[in-house]
Formats: sequence, C-alpha cells, structure tokens
Amino acid sequence: MALHQVATEVVVASGMHAAFILGLAIVAVLVVADWAAFTRRASSALTCGMAIGRHHETVRFRPERFDTTGMLALPHGAARLYPEHKAIMLDPDWKRFGFRFRSAWPINGIVYYGDLESPAEVTLLKRMPWSSVILTTAWFLTVVIGILAYLVSYAQAGGFSSVTGAFLAAALSGLGLLVLLFGLLVVVMAYRLEDKRLMAVYEELRLALAAG
Repeated sequence: MALHQVATEVVVASGMHAAFILGLAIVAVLVVADWAAFTRRASSALTCGMAIGRHHETVRFRPERFDTTGMLALPHGAARLYPEHKAIMLDPDWKRFGFRFRSAWPINGIVYYGDLESPAEVTLLKRMPWSSVILTTAWFLTVVIGILAYLVSYAQAGGFSSVTGAFLAAALSGLGLLVLLFGLLVVVMAYRLEDKRLMAVYEELRLALAAG
C-alpha cells in the first residue's frame, strides 16, 4: 500500500511538472508570436498591440518624400507609408541610438493623417505589445497579492501579537514593497527610453516631410 501511494504521488508530481513546463512553453510561444506580429512591417501590424498614448499635431506632409515602395529612410530608423489606411508606421532602429539594446516594452508609432497635401492635424498613436502589458500587469499583481496574502496569514497566526513579530512583518513587507518599487522603476525607465526613441524618429519624419 505504501509503495502504491508513493508511486501515485510520483505520478501526480510528474504530471504537475509536465503541466507547468507545458504552460511555460505555451506562454513563450504566445509571447514570441505576439512580438513577431508586433514587429512585422505589414499593414496588419497597424492594429497590433495596446494603445498607450496619443500625440496630436498640425503638420504639412509631402508624400513624394517616400520612395516607390512607400519607404522613407530616417537617421534613426525608417517610416513606411500605407496610403490605403492613411497611416505611416514608424520603425525606430535601436542600434542607432546611444543605448544599443531593446527593452521588454517596445513601442510602435503609427501616424494617422487626413490630408498629405495641406497642413492638417495628424495623430501619432503609440502601441505596446499585449504580451508585455499582460505579463507586466501579472507580475505586479503577483507581488501585491503575495504581500497581502502574507500579511493576512501572518495576522491569523498571531504574528502581530508581539513587538518582535510586528517588526518582522513590517520588515518583510517593506522588502516586498522595495521589490515592487524596483519593478516599477524598471518599467518607467524602459518606457521613457522607448518613448524617447519613438519621438526622435517622429521628429525626424516630421522634419523630412515638412521640408520644402
């Protein structure tokens, strides 16, 4: 009987490990597929990702600046014209910037216009991959829920009944908050970096198309 119970526990544990590995593999495949769709230079990529910001400006664009394939080379990237969607996709090249790396929170920029022949308002729509948004949100929720769950279980066990226990709880909670703040700092710095790159390419596009 004991041997049978051990064998059952081994099978259950192996099944749980296999399910965990399979889950990680599925998540990895979804993330890779999401990034591939997000970075693909095709009209389908215009709607990929979550909209995280907008920038409005009145600009006079000159469509003849684009070549026959709809491309326009810029000092720090490129722009592709999609006249059927009245959109221009910005493609910052992170290798041309000072910090030559790409964060886990890339930002795409799509410029929507109404009229390229005369000054008109354009809208720069900023998008981020859904996988980056979802995984970041899940990480922050996991940390917050973990801190709260620890405090609740610690209180139920009577951990706050003594000064030493209360101090220990405060110290561990503070450590969790530091982890949370560090993660927030990383996300904010990465966003500012990617946004700065995108806006630099947008400014290059605006100057190139507005030039006489």
